[in-house]
Amino acid sequence: MGTFIGHISPGIAFLSFGLLYAVRFSALLARGQRTLSPQGAARGPGLRGCAARVPAEGVMKVVYSTVAVLAEFFYPPGAAKLHLYNPEQPGSPFVHPNEWQHATMYGYFALSGWLDIVSQACLPRRAHLCERVAIALPFYVEALLLSQHAHGKQQVESAVHSLLLLACLLVCVVLTAEVWRPDEPVLWLTKTCLVMVKGSWLLHAAFILYRPFLGQPWADGDTANLMFLTNFFCWHLALNAFLLLAIYLATALWTSRCRRRRRRARGTSAFHHDKDTLLFSLPNTHGATPRVDEYHAVRAAEEETHLLQECEP
Repeated sequence: MGTFIGHISPGIAFLSFGLLYAVRFSALLARGQRTLSPQGAARGPGLRGCAARVPAEGVMKVVYSTVAVLAEFFYPPGAAKLHLYNPEQPGSPFVHPNEWQHATMYGYFALSGWLDIVSQACLPRRAHLCERVAIALPFYVEALLLSQHAHGKQQVESAVHSLLLLACLLVCVVLTAEVWRPDEPVLWLTKTCLVMVKGSWLLHAAFILYRPFLGQPWADGDTANLMFLTNFFCWHLALNAFLLLAIYLATALWTSRCRRRRRRARGTSAFHHDKDTLLFSLPNTHGATPRVDEYHAVRAAEEETHLLQECEP
């Protein structure tokens, strides 16, 4: 992680999770839903039903974490860092401490992803509490590792990681509260904004530490540099809050448009149903009256289902 790509890749991962949360929670709130997991949800049988329940968030955790661990130990190509100590030196000192810290953090996120997949796709009843604890644990581990990650680093790099630690601790607080209050929209949105801040800050940190925009590295002894780092972090908080608000407004507008389309579809279906019922209720030449009520009811239900599928975010 101590490279430009090493900060860009987790930044993209956290930002993508934040955007996923933003769309999901905005859709729930726009539809008036205040619970993350409605009771009594149907679970399809067999392997097809199991595959349909595999959560995108769990798959993303597993894929991102696995790729990141492999990159820590085997990137660039030909590198081999998968050993803890060097027996050839006196005292057999530990080697590659940064890589092992990053791999430990990614391993906990991968574990959370696998638990999400097993809980939502394989178990007969979803283990909500285990999922919430499993996602809080990696952030606590990350905060613990970050508390020692700045040792021996330059002043600017230490300040960047200290601000990242602050964001991580705030996420830990929110996730801990969610263990007992999972259906609290304020916690949903706060968690979303903070995860987005972690992602955008890691992206910005990659350019601050390795590719400064002005082409000159940041001077460690300059107090103004440290002050502006804090300014930039505060701006990240505000920008991500505005981005979350924009996503919510766009989702709310889309949901409102879909509701209007469903109302018009219901009105049109009711009109055609009444007209067809009047026409077909007349006796035919044989004196029989066709039974078409069931047909029109099924047709209206199919049209509504089609519209719901189109409007799903």
